[in-house]
Amino acid sequence: MRHIGGGYKRNYREMEYVKGPHSQEISGRIESIEHDPNRTGYIAGCVSGSRRVYKLVGGNSLPKIGDMLEVIRLGESPIGGSVYSVSLKAGTCGKLARARGAGCKIVKQEEKTTVIRLPSGEIKRLNRENTCVEGEVYGRAPERLGTAGAHRRLGVRPSVRGIAMNSCDHPNGGKTHSSKIKNK
Repeated sequence: MRHIGGGYKRNYREMEYVKGPHSQEISGRIESIEHDPNRTGYIAGCVSGSRRVYKLVGGNSLPKIGDMLEVIRLGESPIGGSVYSVSLKAGTCGKLARARGAGCKIVKQEEKTTVIRLPSGEIKRLNRENTCVEGEVYGRAPERLGTAGAHRRLGVRPSVRGIAMNSCDHPNGGKTHSSKIKNK
């Protein structure tokens, strides 16, 4: 891509919902809460049974170490409540509302389906057996970077306007900006 490169090295932490196409999200006890440079929200190292997995952290406030991260069915969530990491099919892992501050609102509970409003405003009707987690994805607010070096550390390279270049460097280059000079 243009204007992307450099930056600090990032370790990738594989989340539970990336494991496979038919892996189901399960509940777990929070062991650690970490910042992941590849995501906008915080992640939690959870222990479920004998295995340790990473999951998105959510809720109304930052959960504490030792709390349970409960995966529930859409049919169990209250009307007007907020859920995140919503699965599209029963028995699969969450796909919807996984960014910082994202959460789907429960609009209506029907006999076999649940109507939710996505963060984009779109209304979706999903099976009541689909899994989700209550709350919204927790993460710190974005901060102002302030300097060019802060952008470079994030992997953003400088971009120069074509009109500011020489004519040999860009098709729009070499212009004299005569439209800005007023003749009196």
